[in-house]
Amino acid sequence: MIDKETKRLASIFDAMGRGVYVIGDDYVIKFMNKASINAFGEGVGKKCYQVIANCDNVCSWCRAKEVFKGETLRWENYFPHINKTFEIFELPLQTDEGTISHFCIYQDITEIKEREKMLRASIEDYKKLFEHVRVGVHMSSKEGKFIDANQALMEMLGYTSKEEFFKVDITRDLYLEPEDRRKYMDLIERDGHVIDYEVDLKRKDGKVISVLRTAHARYDQEGNVIGFEGICVDQTQRKEMERKLKKAHDFQTNLIQTSIDAIIANDRKGNIIIFNQSAENIFGYTQEEISKVHVTQFYKDGEAKKIKQMIYGPDHGGPGRLVNFKVEIVDKDGQIVPILLSATLLYEEDQEVATVGYFKDMREVKRLKQEIHTLFEFEHNLIQSSIDAIIASDRDGCIIVFNQQAEKLLGYSAYEMIMKMSFNELFPPAMLEELRNELASDEYGGENRLLLFETYMINKTGDKIPVQLSATVMFDQGEEIGMVGFFRDLREIRRMEQQFTNQARLLHEHKMISLGRLSASIVHELNNPLSGILNYIRLMLKIIKRGDLETKNIEKFQRYLTLVESETSRCSKIVSNLLAFSRKSELELKAMSINELLEKCILLAQHKLMLQNIQIKTDLDPGIPKVLGDFNQTQQCVINLIFNAIDAMPDGGTLTLAGSFDPETQMVEIKIEDTGCGIADQDLHQIFDPFYSTKTEGKGLGLGLSMVYGIIDRHNGSVTVDSELDKGTVFTIRLPSLKRVDYPNGNTEELRASP
Repeated sequence: MIDKETKRLASIFDAMGRGVYVIGDDYVIKFMNKASINAFGEGVGKKCYQVIANCDNVCSWCRAKEVFKGETLRWENYFPHINKTFEIFELPLQTDEGTISHFCIYQDITEIKEREKMLRASIEDYKKLFEHVRVGVHMSSKEGKFIDANQALMEMLGYTSKEEFFKVDITRDLYLEPEDRRKYMDLIERDGHVIDYEVDLKRKDGKVISVLRTAHARYDQEGNVIGFEGICVDQTQRKEMERKLKKAHDFQTNLIQTSIDAIIANDRKGNIIIFNQSAENIFGYTQEEISKVHVTQFYKDGEAKKIKQMIYGPDHGGPGRLVNFKVEIVDKDGQIVPILLSATLLYEEDQEVATVGYFKDMREVKRLKQEIHTLFEFEHNLIQSSIDAIIASDRDGCIIVFNQQAEKLLGYSAYEMIMKMSFNELFPPAMLEELRNELASDEYGGENRLLLFETYMINKTGDKIPVQLSATVMFDQGEEIGMVGFFRDLREIRRMEQQFTNQARLLHEHKMISLGRLSASIVHELNNPLSGILNYIRLMLKIIKRGDLETKNIEKFQRYLTLVESETSRCSKIVSNLLAFSRKSELELKAMSINELLEKCILLAQHKLMLQNIQIKTDLDPGIPKVLGDFNQTQQCVINLIFNAIDAMPDGGTLTLAGSFDPETQMVEIKIEDTGCGIADQDLHQIFDPFYSTKTEGKGLGLGLSMVYGIIDRHNGSVTVDSELDKGTVFTIRLPSLKRVDYPNGNTEELRASP
């Protein structure tokens, strides 16, 4: 039985005009579609060789056994009894019962074969022509296959075997642009022929050749086009010659048109025959306008005649030439343009035919000269107005540049120095030798360079002048031509350094004064524990002298010693803080706790606060993050502010120390607030200035708050003050906090927030 799917496929092939039949393994036909019945007659239930081949035995060409083994076949076969040729497609088909049937699809290609046969029949007529003519001759089918071709065409397209050549798909393998094949066929089918149809073809090796095709169509008896025959002429060599000639012509044209100089040629009558783009730019005429312009219009009256005489004369480059002659031409708008003109006569067969001129526009040159002059003046002024002394010498050491600052530094005038004195005369012999050695080394900026090297020079009066020198050796094409040095006068810097040293000394002295005040305040703190220690030691000595070391006395000893240890530890802590406060050192930045710092400051100032009848209050946030700072110097700042608060409350009051953290700004804040006399508004803006004090004379140097400001600034922090007379003052110190960062590898790091 034939299933529905097979019948549905058969109906599809019916619509396509193809025959379908199915046979079993016993060669009995099980199914035939309409096309098969029309071709061979009704044959279902009969042997296939009886119906299809009209014979009594299995056909000699039958390949059913291969199909039943699972193979799929595609081939062609001629059936003499119906005089037809079919293209056959056979494949195995499994039925619903699980058996294998032979499914056969075929298409009638008799007409196609006849066309090819007719074309082959005409080949012999042209065989001799094919083999002897030196142009490519071909015959091809309408479907795009070569029927025949001569050796010349095969060589033209790079093929050696006709068997290979006849397999070529003309549209796909031969045409560079497949669309050209369609156009070619449309023309030849419309007109019956084409003549000198130019097209680009591909050789076997991929090289592109240009050919001229001349061909006509071949028809069958009904007048249908069945193929084409014609010739191909290789135009590659001609095309290449044309391309080279065009390239040479284009190169010459581009050379003229892209020249930065104007190129103008005129015939013997003065008519313009060449006028390039640069000429348009200089003279202002367009190509359309220049045809009406005579060459003499470019010059002032009489100038053209003068130039012509110079070209013919021997004095300006030789007869027939003019080289680099300065002249002024007149442009379209009547403007004068400075030009450097070179010209030559052109000859053809020893006859003068034209004059060609090269016009170099000198406006830009003049502008550049002016710019160079301006630049020279600028550089001269730059050298002369430099805040550093600039001195340059030639390779022999003779001074060639000596600016105004050098005159001020050394006392010589430029007139006395330039080309009259040597660079070497400005240094002591020993210093000069050291300078040469350092210049030759790479320690100060590299070989032949000195960067920020400190030395001294000898001025006109013989005095030594400390300077900071930056110098370099100058070279031209690898040859040393001189040296230039920049000298910065260090006298003022040395004076300021001394002033800063003195100020630092005064600051330290102020710190020592504060230390003295602090020491006096804690004497009482030390006396109390020391008195207790002394009493306990005396009691223990009496017990020892009595010789009575009973158990109860040993217990007293232990109690006394514990108290002595406690009081000694208290004294040690007070002394340690005092020593740390007095130490003079550079910043030693470490993570520190603000709460711990404030507690130690309270311990140091507690006795003085009690003597002044000042109550101390604290408001310390336990969650404050650490800051990066120098503990001792920050402690010094807070102690100074506490002592200032004490001075502001001579009759007693309240001192409040607060520590907090602002998460928005990531800043830790320390507030020192008093209820003292306050600060006047006119003093607030200069309260942190050195040597400025609101205290009475003899009570302070005015350096404490300046020191506080400087230390906090070095910590990337800030200190501010708010005050009101008779109500009190608040100093606020802000320091960037440290943020703890935990890394995946287990490491941690504390990063300081940006202030």
